[in-house]
Amino acid sequence: MERKKTTIEINIKIDDAFIEEWHPKYDNFGDDEKGYKTIIAKISNELSSKGIMSKDTFIDILNWKAPRLKGIVKLNEFATYEKALLRCFKAPNNEKLAILDELYGIGVPVASTILHFMYPQFFPIMDIRTAETLHCAGYIRSKARDQKRYILYQSTILTIVKDHPKWSLRQIDRALFAYHKIDLGPKIKGRKGKAKRCS
Repeated sequence: MERKKTTIEINIKIDDAFIEEWHPKYDNFGDDEKGYKTIIAKISNELSSKGIMSKDTFIDILNWKAPRLKGIVKLNEFATYEKALLRCFKAPNNEKLAILDELYGIGVPVASTILHFMYPQFFPIMDIRTAETLHCAGYIRSKARDQKRYILYQSTILTIVKDHPKWSLRQIDRALFAYHKIDLGPKIKGRKGKAKRCS
């Protein structure tokens, strides 16, 4: 028997107060900030000195995003990924995501993570938690994570940064993720496992 879906409504504004409250709460369940900063520094050095990221850094990103990806991505064929990464580095910004999304095992969430590490001030990471938070708050129309939806997602996050310039993409990402993990996610799941959805 199919469970009836009920609707939840949230009334939040992604502003200075929201980010200030929620981004530190990310550390309650995430201990990846040191790794994040290490990868940012490593990739910045590689791109400025060689114009390409190393296989080790690529693996570091996969481990940071989701270690299970190493079993999906064809690391023994890294030359294919390396060529795409080089094309991506040289391509216009509006073509970069599509180049990475074409790679085996790399969908938009992982492609946006790679791009975020390459360009941390321009490409936000698209994650189910962050997308769902923005969707439920009425900032974006869909929580789907594909190339078409990424454009609006990116534009929305960059507008938040523009309107609240004291915060980085990373801090906004942490706030959206923490809010979902602590508050919104349990509401969506509902009591006793009843499915709910955003209006």
